[in-house]
Amino acid sequence: MEDFHILSERIIIREMQDADIEAIYSYRSLPEIARYQYWKPFTKEQTVDFVSKCKHPQLDKQDEWIGLAIEKEGNLIGDCAFKISDGTAEIGCNISPEYQNQGLAKEALCILINYCFKNRDVNQIIGITDSNNSASIKLMESLGMKKNPDFENRVICKGEESIEYKYSMKGK
Repeated sequence: MEDFHILSERIIIREMQDADIEAIYSYRSLPEIARYQYWKPFTKEQTVDFVSKCKHPQLDKQDEWIGLAIEKEGNLIGDCAFKISDGTAEIGCNISPEYQNQGLAKEALCILINYCFKNRDVNQIIGITDSNNSASIKLMESLGMKKNPDFENRVICKGEESIEYKYSMKGK
């Protein structure tokens, strides 16, 4: 398979590499990054496993998360992912704290959205977030995604009850 990479004005979305392990560990080990995720802060070993699983992605796989690196000016600044099932792509993103609040998550997700609509057989994009994750809600709304009023999933995450919201957008 060819190397996967898509450029935008400020960032590159690309396959993960072993050289990304330290940078990914630096933010995925932080409690504030893991707060609304189903995973706990990463250990170094978990980071190595994560990068190993994400290298050489099978982009046409269904029902499986495809993790990609986000790079800016030669620095890994975060990761994003998509999972396609039955014409719907679920998307997600993690940005290192020092690169947050610069519109980079929005730029990364715009790349993923465009990629899924143009290159995969996708007619809908969704994002699922904790109802308390105001930054994620604001991000999805800024992308033009709308909250699904019929979806409020009560879950126990890390021992705490929470409510998940689903946001979505249809292809054009």
